[in-house]
Amino acid sequence: MFKNISLITAVLLVLSPSCFGLEIVYPHSDNVTINSSKTFFIGNGDPEKPIVINGVVGEMDKSGGFKFPVTLDYGENTFFIDNGGNVQQYTITRPYSKPQQSANNSNAPMHYDYDVIITVTTDNTPLRSTPVDSGLNRLQHFQKGLNLVAIGEERGFYKVKLGRDDFGFISKSNAVRSDDKTSEPAQILNENITQDGNVTTLEYTLDKQVPYIISESSNGTDIFIYNVLNSPFEKYEKHIDGKVFGYSSKYDGNKLIIKIKNPPKMNPACPLSGLKITLDPGHGGSESGAVGCLGTLEKNLNLNIAANLKEKLQNKGATVYMTREDDSAVSLNDRVKYTNDNNSDIFISIHNNSLPDSMADKKASGTETYYFYPQSKALASKLSSSISKATGFNDGGARGQSFAVIRNTNCPAVLIEVGYMINPDDNAKLIDKDFQDKITDGIVQGLESYLNDL
Repeated sequence: MFKNISLITAVLLVLSPSCFGLEIVYPHSDNVTINSSKTFFIGNGDPEKPIVINGVVGEMDKSGGFKFPVTLDYGENTFFIDNGGNVQQYTITRPYSKPQQSANNSNAPMHYDYDVIITVTTDNTPLRSTPVDSGLNRLQHFQKGLNLVAIGEERGFYKVKLGRDDFGFISKSNAVRSDDKTSEPAQILNENITQDGNVTTLEYTLDKQVPYIISESSNGTDIFIYNVLNSPFEKYEKHIDGKVFGYSSKYDGNKLIIKIKNPPKMNPACPLSGLKITLDPGHGGSESGAVGCLGTLEKNLNLNIAANLKEKLQNKGATVYMTREDDSAVSLNDRVKYTNDNNSDIFISIHNNSLPDSMADKKASGTETYYFYPQSKALASKLSSSISKATGFNDGGARGQSFAVIRNTNCPAVLIEVGYMINPDDNAKLIDKDFQDKITDGIVQGLESYLNDL
């Protein structure tokens, strides 16, 4: 009898060398293709056993999580991942690089022999300062139906003439050539400026729609309306004094309506009281976001942090809106629309970070906060610093970036990457409820500090 028990025990030990299962979180499966010279294995296993890949010993966190960078040769790369005898095999294929194509002449700048009228075909079409479809080069967002004067094209963009010395670029995918042959200057028939609380409303009645740009300056807001009569170089300019706390603009027929918000009046002892704040837990539904080395799904972590933060903000007297309160899918446009429809004062998107394969060997940790409009930079800086002080995380600071949810909101808007889920130490802290309390305490303190400095 005792021999049989010993035999069964021996078999179980062979079949299960560790009470910890070795889980590879990334790559998501065996036999994947990764077009990069490097990547990483992210996962978890027995913290008492080393993590060894192809004979090389890597760092195993006390939580059992690990991030192990590896290099990739062209073709198939086979890896054996060993955690105390628990071995898994992965094959990653790096495709051979294609020979570089000769320069495509279609990308070369082309100047038209005559002006071409184009019509914007989609709402929120970006007017860019350069013919590049990414980055912080957005000057304004135009509504569907606006006519513009194109003088040429470059790299898949129309080059449009705004005024005598002002130009921009519109993607050819967002505009079509119009049947109109000319674009005569418009006339501003009426200008009306009103003040209601902290909101300045400017209404310009024109005889046709023309392009315009709104930009922040050091002491207020600058408005430029192009292709109008009775203005120097057919460019109307208006400056509105005061610190900007969000703005919006739209055409209603031929009436251009611009609303500029200044900071609301608040009680320094309780600056959050009465404010409307939208919290945006990133991802949701089928979009999981990043996956932490401990198997944590970013969408769930974002929601947990946002729910915790909502309660604390409400206790401070704020009205809080959530773009999602469960594991549902919400489009980026709907998140922005929801924020603007509620006339929110502040927008905060909650995320957690990862890295691309090309940065696999980077030791990334801590908090980064992103903004698009200059008005939001101070808020981003305050939040990043405050979260760092409350949690001990590295302070990655405020960074400009063109994320969809923060570039079309009508209020100060930031996107917080609280921590790096692929960093084992960050991941272990992020899923701890007490640590989440520190995160949200840091956000509340950062908001209060930002508001009291206005």
